[in-house]
Amino acid sequence: MKIRSKSLVFAIGISLLVPAALVSTTAVAATTTLTIDSWRTDDSKIWKEKIIPIYEKANPGVKVVWAPSPSNEYDSALSLRMKSKTAADVVMCRPYGLTKALIKDKHLTPLTGLPGLENFTKQSQQSWADAKGVPFCVPSASVGAGFYYNKNIFKELNLTVPKTQAEFIAVLEKIKKNGKYTPLVATGLAADSWMLDQMGLQLVGPYYWKGDAGGVALDNGTRKVTDPEYVAAFEALASWKPYLPKAFSSVSYSDAEQLFILGRAAIAAEGSWSVKEMAPPGSNVGVFGAPVAKAGDKPYVQVLADHGFGINAASPNQAAAKKLLTWFTTKEFAQIYANNLPGFFPLSKDKITIDNKTAQAWLNLRDGAIVNAPIGMDKMNTGTPNWFSVTTNLLNVMMTTKMTGKQAAAELQKSLESWYPPQKKK
Repeated sequence: MKIRSKSLVFAIGISLLVPAALVSTTAVAATTTLTIDSWRTDDSKIWKEKIIPIYEKANPGVKVVWAPSPSNEYDSALSLRMKSKTAADVVMCRPYGLTKALIKDKHLTPLTGLPGLENFTKQSQQSWADAKGVPFCVPSASVGAGFYYNKNIFKELNLTVPKTQAEFIAVLEKIKKNGKYTPLVATGLAADSWMLDQMGLQLVGPYYWKGDAGGVALDNGTRKVTDPEYVAAFEALASWKPYLPKAFSSVSYSDAEQLFILGRAAIAAEGSWSVKEMAPPGSNVGVFGAPVAKAGDKPYVQVLADHGFGINAASPNQAAAKKLLTWFTTKEFAQIYANNLPGFFPLSKDKITIDNKTAQAWLNLRDGAIVNAPIGMDKMNTGTPNWFSVTTNLLNVMMTTKMTGKQAAAELQKSLESWYPPQKKK
């Protein structure tokens, strides 16, 4: 008892002799600050009020700062900051292009062996891995493409959700004949033509080119875009043309959304990320995936990798950053993320449920379906002119002129043969 008392007095005495500046320095050094760079400015409130407080509470020695940049500036700004070694500790990773460039220039820390990464398939890691499959970002969110439909209009016109391509066209034809509503909305504005690829060709195509296998065949040059299965995909998309809005070429992405939201269109080709806008509380809206090519086919569901998180190789806080990314692999994070960002879905193997019923309906489309990624976005997107730019331009022309699916496929093949070695004519 006496020994403890003397020890306490000695400790107090020593603490009184320690300079205030040293005490302050020690306190600051005990806290590690991790900054996260992102392009998702809209998510700032969620990160600051929901996600970060949960992590900081469980990790009292860490302060996390959310520091997003405008989306249209993010790629160039991040590239410059990486080169000057001023980028954040943790960066949000775009799929393919920018991330692949950062990996090539050794700006990202390889994540081999990161705890929890085994909870993701190789397919889900592909967008953020190098040529050898080494992962550099934790896959955090994916989105889906499909159709929203107005249940009130379907009930009024006695329509049922189509399951096959033939049924889909029949439903569109009935809506068109009724004359009261636009059957199908999508964007036809050239500036928004990415939609015709991501929520058009890549949505219907897997039934014809057989999912990921079709992309691999083009990558290695064993198949051509002019082969029947790819032409059929272009033609399936072209079959929408009679049912789209008048003056389709001038319909912007936001215009298309408004036509559906205002009840003037029965069906909208859209993405899961628009759940809040397309199906606000109180609306009677459902979702369905791309109808199968023919009865009996197993459904394909396109899963679009949206973003992941990587570590700046120049960050002095590697251990703390890896611990944060390890948390990003957990079911706890996946559940929090999915509920606060409805329409953005975890890429991990964990089974989660989402409070937003329409978002859950999007996620349910994956049950029993063959999950596939967009084709052409990796190897065939690295040259000039790249797959994505050529495809989006061609699809815009095809959907706004008399160009056929066969002609569009031929033009895309011609472009690939101009630069992509596996597709060059022997």
